[in-house]
Order: sequence, then structure tokens, then C-alpha cells
Amino acid sequence: MKTRDAPFRALCAAVLCACLTIHVGAQNTFSDVPENHWAYAYIEEAAADGAIKGYANGTFAPASPLTLAHFTVILSRSFYREDYNTALSWITPDAKFVEWYSAAQWVAEDHGLLKGMETDMNARLSRYQMALEIYNLLLSKGASFARSAVLDSRASITDLFDFPNDNFRNAVACVYSVGILNGYSDGEFHGDIVPNRAQAAAIYSRLKAYLANLERERSAQASRTTPNYGTLPNKSPSKMTVSDVYTPGKTSGTFTYQGSKIPIYTGVEKLQVGAGDFVWRTGNRIRYVGNKYDAWFGVDVSAYQNRDRTNGAINWKSAKSDGVQFAMIRVGLRGTSTGSLREDPYYAKNIEGALAEGIQTGAYIFAQAINIKEAIEEADFVIERLRGHKINGPVSYDWEINSDSYRAAKVSKEMATACAVAFCKRVAAAGYTPMFYNSRHEAYFRYDQGALEPYMMWYPQYPSTSNSKPYPNLYYQPDYWQYTESGKVYGIGNKIDCDIWLKPKS
Repeated sequence: MKTRDAPFRALCAAVLCACLTIHVGAQNTFSDVPENHWAYAYIEEAAADGAIKGYANGTFAPASPLTLAHFTVILSRSFYREDYNTALSWITPDAKFVEWYSAAQWVAEDHGLLKGMETDMNARLSRYQMALEIYNLLLSKGASFARSAVLDSRASITDLFDFPNDNFRNAVACVYSVGILNGYSDGEFHGDIVPNRAQAAAIYSRLKAYLANLERERSAQASRTTPNYGTLPNKSPSKMTVSDVYTPGKTSGTFTYQGSKIPIYTGVEKLQVGAGDFVWRTGNRIRYVGNKYDAWFGVDVSAYQNRDRTNGAINWKSAKSDGVQFAMIRVGLRGTSTGSLREDPYYAKNIEGALAEGIQTGAYIFAQAINIKEAIEEADFVIERLRGHKINGPVSYDWEINSDSYRAAKVSKEMATACAVAFCKRVAAAGYTPMFYNSRHEAYFRYDQGALEPYMMWYPQYPSTSNSKPYPNLYYQPDYWQYTESGKVYGIGNKIDCDIWLKPKS
């Protein structure tokens, strides 16, 4: 959730209480919902969970029609409860022009629930809109839909081609396919019908069960897929060969980049985002608006930033208040010509300062290894300096070739890959999460992406004169995107490297 700018004007308590929000007693039973009502169990469950509440006179009004606002409140406060409560806290007693449903609408907009539909919140809800909002919610929770089941659903809906648009067709078919919405006995969907509160309770119960099962499946999958970073052979680094360190990745064809045929490595996740998933704002800040990832904002810093500050001190408290959620701290570097390893004089201060503010903190080294021995030396250099610092982020191998004069410029693809893999395996053995820096040139010409698949990827792509609002346009999906070298962050300064961490939704 993003913090709302004041002034947001206030919620009318009387209206809020009148619309779905009054709790009616410990038993959550309603005088107008007898036990033989078809939705009795659903209504009791929804009321007990606080998803749909009754009225002050002890009734539930099961046949009352829903508006878009009603259904949005149900979804927001049921499935994004923390965000919803936070949004409610933004509404002050002296605010104006805020509706009883405003908090829920803000949450729904942030999570994409209202994408693709008219947002007249007071209009009556159609079954088309209900399906689309449910579909958007499922996407925001990371659900996927089996193609065969969706095609079967499309074939079973006899009035599918009478729907107003393809958005509704797709949403209804997907929601059908997982059993959350059903059609009528005549085989039609009847999307113009306005659902009522009893039906909303049934939908809530199905959604709750579906999402709980989805979470169980994810937990089970996570327990089966602990990353296998691999280990290095038990021999002297100076005697290790490329084949000791990694097995070449398998390929399945090529694509063309700048006139060259680039191999496609199997088992490496392809890019999952596009230009439309990012909104660029002033000050080189971006917002991810897609539905597959949780996006964290971060920075990477080195002595350059410290030297621009009074007494060399970054104000990490101010940086956090400006939205920084993670930081990558340079621990050291290897010279691009001499090959000597040097410590960043501010690394310890930066690590402890960021950690003290609750910022997730990782580390990196500017690497220039030309053989496996040097790559392991760089890993050990970082590991030694991280002793006593309880970092909670990845440790990254930042191997860059920005000029033909760099000592690593003539390293072969096989050796470059071996160096990156050796570094990652060495830091993984020390208990850290390994990551590698992967510019487009390195990705396509210097690295075997199949061999590096187990490790997190940090990809740089900045605005340019030809593209002022880029996206991470690599063939493969990165974890971190370093999206500008000219950001501005309070407490650090101007011309800061800024990053987005695209964390798959759990």
C-alpha cells in the first residue's frame, strides 16, 4: 500500500454503520435468515469472519442487491485486511469528501481489483463485474488457471458470445474454471443480473476456501523446492577447472539480438513483465502496477554516496521514511587494471545503519575476476568482512565490463560463467543467498544463463535519450531491477542507484 496524501476527507460514521458494518451480537444470527435459508451457513460464516455484517435492527437483508461499493468493501476487508485497516486509519475526523467505501476503493485500486471496469462505486453490481473483480483478486493473489479447464468453461457457457466484451468473457471463464462462480440451469451466465447479499456470502466462502487451499499448495511446493545452489569441489581454487564448477545449461533454439544469434536456455524463467506494468513518477521513482509481484523499493550504495554526505554518514532513518525497503551495500572492489582488492571504507557503517532502521540489507562486491581462483578470493573477501554483521539480504557478484581496457574484458564466456558460479557457490556455502549482476551484454554474450539459473539475478537498465521510461527488457526475468543511476533519496542524496525487487506473490 502507498501512503495517501492528505487531505483525505472524512468518513461519515452514520453512513458507514448503515452499510455492511454493524456487528450484531455474539451468535451472528439474523432474524431474517432462518436455518432453512439456502445461504444460512454461508451468511453465518461471513458474519463470523467480519466479511459481511448485519444491520442495527438484527437483520441481514439477504435479498438486498449489491453495488460495486458493497462488493469491493467485502473483498478488501476480507482478503487485504491489513491494507484495509491501514487505509481506514488515513481517514481523520475532520476530513471531507470521503465516502463510506473510500478505504476499500483505495485498497482495490492498489491491488488492481477494479482494473477493466467502470468505477461508479454506487452503481448496482452486475454478475459480469462480480466475475471480473473476483478474477482480478485471484490474479493479485498469484492464482493461475489451467488452459484446458478454462476452455471447457468457455464451451459450457451458452451465452458467452453475448457478453459485452472479451474482458468479461475471459474473467467469467477463469472464475468458472475454479468453481467460484457458476451459471444457471439453462446453461447461461446471465451477466446482467444483480447479485444480492446472500450470494455475496456464498462467493466469500468459496473464495476463502480457494485461497486457503492455494496457500497450502504453495507451502507444500516451497518445502519441496529449497534452492540447490550446489557446492564446489574439495580442491585448491587454483586447480579448479570450468568443468569442476558448472555444467553447461541446455538450450532450445536462439533469438536475435544486435545481429547475433543468442541461445535460449531451458529452465530459465522468461521475462514476466512489460512496459505497462510500470508507472514512472517524478524524481525517477516507479510504481509496479502488475499483479504477479510484490515490488519493494531499494538502493545500492558505496563510498561515493558517503563522501557526498556531511561526515560521510548516510541518514538511513530519512532514507527509510522516503520509502527505502532494502539496500545493497558495496563491501569492496577489485581494480579494473591492477586487479588489487580494496575494502569500501564505509561498508560497515552502511550495513549497520541500514539494519538499525529495519531496512533489509544485502552486500555486493565490484568484481573483476579473470579466473576461478580470483572469483573465490572475491567471495572470501566479502565473507570475511560480513562476519559480525547479520545481513538479511543477498550477497551479489557485480562483475562488469564497461570498457575494453578492463582487465576482465577478454575473459571467455566459459570462464566468466565459472567465475560467477564459483562466487555464488562459495557465498551460499557460507550461509548467504547468492546473486549475480547481469547486464544485457553479460547475459547474452558473457554468461551461460542455464548454469546461473539457481541464483538471484540483478539486472541494470536505465532511462536513455531513446527510451525515457524503460522496463527490464531482458529475455529472462530478473529478481532485482536497477532501474536508474540518477534517483533522489532523502538522507542519501541525488544521483543514487535505485532498484526494484520483484518478489513473486506468495
